[in-house]
Amino acid sequence: MSHIKHDLVKMNSVEARLYQEVLVARVIEKGNSLVVAPTALGKTIVAVLLAAHKLKENQNSKILFLAPTKPLVVQHEKSFKKFLKIDEDKIVSITGTTKPKERKQIYQDATIINATPQTIENDILNGRLNLKKFELVIFDEAHRAVGDYAYVFINLQLQKQNKNSLVVALTASPGSEEEKIQDVCRNLSIKNIEIKNSEDKDVKPYVNEIEVTWVKVELPENFKKIKELMEKFQKQQLIFLKQMHIAKTENKRYYNRIRILEMQRTIHARLNSGGNAHPALYSCASKCAALLKIAHAEELIETQGVGALNNYWNKILEDAAKGKSKASQAIVADAGIKNSIELTRKLFENNIQHPKYKELKKIIKKQLTEKPKSKILVFNHYRDSIKEVVAFLKTEKKIKVSRFIGQATKGTEKGMSQKKQQEVLDELREGKHNVLVSSSVAEEGLDIPSVELVVFFEPVPSEIRTIQRRGRTGRFSKGKTIILMTKGTRDESFYFTAKRKEEKMKSTLAKMKGTNILPEQQTLGSFTKEKSDEIIIFVDSREQASNVTKELFEKDCKIIMKQLTIGDYVLSKDVCVERKSVEDFLSSMLDGRLFSQLVDLRENYDKPLMIIEGNMQDLYTLRNIHKNSITGALTSIALDYNVPILNTKNIKETADYLYVIAKREQIGKEKAIALRVGRKGLTINEQQRFVVEGLPLVGPNLARNLLQEFGSIKKIVNADEKKLTKIENLGKVKARKIQKLMNAKFVDERDKIMEN
Repeated sequence: MSHIKHDLVKMNSVEARLYQEVLVARVIEKGNSLVVAPTALGKTIVAVLLAAHKLKENQNSKILFLAPTKPLVVQHEKSFKKFLKIDEDKIVSITGTTKPKERKQIYQDATIINATPQTIENDILNGRLNLKKFELVIFDEAHRAVGDYAYVFINLQLQKQNKNSLVVALTASPGSEEEKIQDVCRNLSIKNIEIKNSEDKDVKPYVNEIEVTWVKVELPENFKKIKELMEKFQKQQLIFLKQMHIAKTENKRYYNRIRILEMQRTIHARLNSGGNAHPALYSCASKCAALLKIAHAEELIETQGVGALNNYWNKILEDAAKGKSKASQAIVADAGIKNSIELTRKLFENNIQHPKYKELKKIIKKQLTEKPKSKILVFNHYRDSIKEVVAFLKTEKKIKVSRFIGQATKGTEKGMSQKKQQEVLDELREGKHNVLVSSSVAEEGLDIPSVELVVFFEPVPSEIRTIQRRGRTGRFSKGKTIILMTKGTRDESFYFTAKRKEEKMKSTLAKMKGTNILPEQQTLGSFTKEKSDEIIIFVDSREQASNVTKELFEKDCKIIMKQLTIGDYVLSKDVCVERKSVEDFLSSMLDGRLFSQLVDLRENYDKPLMIIEGNMQDLYTLRNIHKNSITGALTSIALDYNVPILNTKNIKETADYLYVIAKREQIGKEKAIALRVGRKGLTINEQQRFVVEGLPLVGPNLARNLLQEFGSIKKIVNADEKKLTKIENLGKVKARKIQKLMNAKFVDERDKIMEN
């Protein structure tokens, strides 16, 4: 076996594989590249070799490796330390748990930084990180680079700050649609696509075969009865919707989740265009919501069983009893659904399982009999089912099973902490468990040990998730994947949908390879523009994750994150803005926050402003609040509290307004923004400025100058007129007024009243 020989790669640490060397050479030649290769083909090694190349070219280069989760970040850090011949102290990991002050120092000192994208995004927004020195930026799991994901923002800033940096995007599955792949390429400034698959001659020697089979089960008759009752209810809803010219057909098979959501959008559009005068449209909206709920219930009985369905019925019954949902109330009032709920409960109490359970146990027992040291990973989409599957498998002595779920809390069930996740994975490696039943959390972003067998409890319609699930086996030896399917149900359609999409992905990538991925177009950004005066906007730290902040950053505003006690955005010493989505506005009306926030705005700022973001018609349709109450609240805000209201359509328009107002307030005026933004949480420095700004004719800039010159408030108070006038922009008139205030005797107004 030959090894890579390079000045910066440790001797005999990296096996020489021609396809990896070709990929590295192609990326260096072609520039910004998307590298698509199956799991376990060593995409990380490609990144390591590119890092070595960049560092040999320029030893002062910095390299940024981004990965979606902390475990992956740590895994990449270990890889760089294992293979590269550079000071290990220069290879570091940064995540949200690293303190901000420490991160700033790390950015200066480290050579290779492995980080989560959210951390990097926040540090760019807060001015802690500049990307100028990064010569290589690697985006792992690059298919995520769409929409609002942090990868998109980071690359946008990279292109502004260092357009010559090399961008490398890594993924096993970028998607099947050419438009989606182009979107990823556009968002990461990709010019070239490099593809390697298991059929390539230079790859074949390193690929382990993965045998894929499926096991089909019949849906039991009593399950079919529950399903039929649901279908009858669905048809009733569709008949009504067709009569209202919302649904095209009464055939429920036509209406999958996507088409039901399309109907919902049609209904909301009609309501927003004045249709709220037609009460039947509200019934349509409720029936659409009921269709979605029952479609989900139907999926549970088809693919999971009565345990998961019973839990779901309980949730619907609870929502109906609390009046949370009219759709839930309509569902539980239906005679057929009542029978369905009762039948589900009886089957659950009699411990009747979906036939997949027995098949799963049979598959696992057979694998452990043939290969007793096997590690097995079972994927299940639903947490409720995971709990049941684990309990069912525990009845078999040979099976040492554990569940594996994400960190998020869902309903009453707490998630699994990162520490606990790592413990479970370590126990799987050590053989304390031989079976892991996992949610989608094990599909990507975690250092999951290679397993001999992967079982899909249900197929998924996504080609990306299917590839990721399958890629958990066959890493070091032949692997096996078994997919459980219920005949005649959406299980079958999901399986064939994913298969079709995967084939389409291969053909789409092959077609795009070697073509001009994204033709360069001249834009306004191509022209040199004069650098305008810097606009400063104070943003409440709770708005940090908001896309409004990113939009403002794109406009070259200087964003200063603070924990504001009043408002969300401070645009000048006079202007403070409270931003609310339509939903948040209604919530704050109900819980009483709204008017206390308005009082604070009015009392502390000369020009307070409220922005309501979204469609104003939704104010009258989203919640069960009488129209007169909402109209009254809006009137009171404008007339009683004297707070103007601006309505914006979306995040972008909100940012546009904030920018224009800030520019209008700041350009040609005193730039510093007074820190009278609530007195809680101010630092000593801010409190000092706050006090000094209270002196006659003293603004933020002059307050800063006084403190810098005298060093403390005490020394400013003790300074005579001559010393005060030495300060820039502080003449005799201001000095005398300050002295007059300092020396004035305090007279209590109440004493004057008593004297009179």
